[in-house]
Amino acid sequence: MNRIRISEMHYDQLREHLFPGDGKEAVAIALCGRSNNGENTTLLVQDVLLIPYESCYERKPDFVYWPTNLIDDFVERAAKNNLGILKIHCHPGGFDKFSQIDTDSDIKLFTSIHAWVDGELPHASCIMLPDGRIFGRFFTVNMHEEIVHQISVAGSDIHNWYYGENNTMNEELHIRNMQVFGKKTIAILNKMRVGVVGCSGTGSPTIEQLKRYGVGEIILVDPDFVDKLNLNRIIGSSLHDAENKIMKVEVMKREINKVGYGTKVTCFPSHVTNYSIVKMLAECDILFSCVDGSEARHLLNLISSFYIIPLIDMGVKIDVSKNGIINGIFGSVHYIKPGGSSLLSRGQYNMENVRAEGMKRIDKEEYDRNQYMANVNESSPAVISINMQASAVAINELLARLHPYRNFNNKECDIVRIMFSDGMTYPESSNVPCSYFRRFVGKGDIAPLLNNPELSKHE
Repeated sequence: MNRIRISEMHYDQLREHLFPGDGKEAVAIALCGRSNNGENTTLLVQDVLLIPYESCYERKPDFVYWPTNLIDDFVERAAKNNLGILKIHCHPGGFDKFSQIDTDSDIKLFTSIHAWVDGELPHASCIMLPDGRIFGRFFTVNMHEEIVHQISVAGSDIHNWYYGENNTMNEELHIRNMQVFGKKTIAILNKMRVGVVGCSGTGSPTIEQLKRYGVGEIILVDPDFVDKLNLNRIIGSSLHDAENKIMKVEVMKREINKVGYGTKVTCFPSHVTNYSIVKMLAECDILFSCVDGSEARHLLNLISSFYIIPLIDMGVKIDVSKNGIINGIFGSVHYIKPGGSSLLSRGQYNMENVRAEGMKRIDKEEYDRNQYMANVNESSPAVISINMQASAVAINELLARLHPYRNFNNKECDIVRIMFSDGMTYPESSNVPCSYFRRFVGKGDIAPLLNNPELSKHE
């Protein structure tokens, strides 16, 4: 499968430049990181060069002629770091195919780029239409042309455009879902691959909802087995599962398969800090963080940035005194778009706890010897009704991004706060970009993976 992913910050730049309002074609170049996994090849936009209108030799409604030497710096960077080059121009008249002029221009440009950049990996050419939709093609080293099957924009709104694939959705099973969100939205969900890390408190109801919306594939990650203490909140679990120490991911897979919607399930009964798991999560269209700890949240935020994937994080806090008095119940759902604010910048975790959890996982004795380390993974109260409400808000957050239904723009909502004790739910904006994570947008497969030495080789 061939894909291109773009963050909102770069998509907005491209759209504004390509459609200045004069009805003429314009062009831009993007430098792209790469993600390769089996037969899947993904280009990840990490930097954009807007070709100045005044630098073009000629611009017409159906033609743009520009000096290609302007991109020499990008091509040198691509050659040095094994990056991809994406050319993108517009068709202001809405013509939704590559013209013969486009093809002749592309062959000339990418023949030159492949001669400059060693390697067998492809580069790409795309066209943006006035409604913002993008379609494209890859050019291999021998100038073989391949369709781009999916182009995604990870922003306040999530855009997924699919090409060259037939819809296999069973509409009879999804008639009620389509009555609410429409055939187009449900068809997109049916094609999506969703990663869920954490299959217990908030993870279980999240998975329950995803499977009943007919999500195409779910990647499940959780290192623990079912025990009696979490039977009160894992949907589908039983005392038999707890007594036989059945892994949580296996219980979830069993329950997904029972429904019969055809959702594909891949299970990882392991901690998320694992090369193979990271690579699989990097193939997802959306990530759900259903974890309590800091280390997993940090890693998921890194995957979101490196591979341009939206991330939804949820959590609940129940403050109960020893005599049973409830002092407060709180929940929050955070939507993370690559290049924007992060879970770190929003104070959802801190690096001290990330380091402490990592040491405790890798070397418990060393963790115990370092008394200055933060205490981690303390047990806290958890009940299904609270978790389910937070999870429902998270799933509705995904639906709002795919099918905007709010009475306000999605850009105004980055966090949803749930104040159970006050009976209130309200949106909150967090629009200051995180400088730490912003620099990783679109980096893709680098060594070591995610800049993490622990992921420097296959496990």
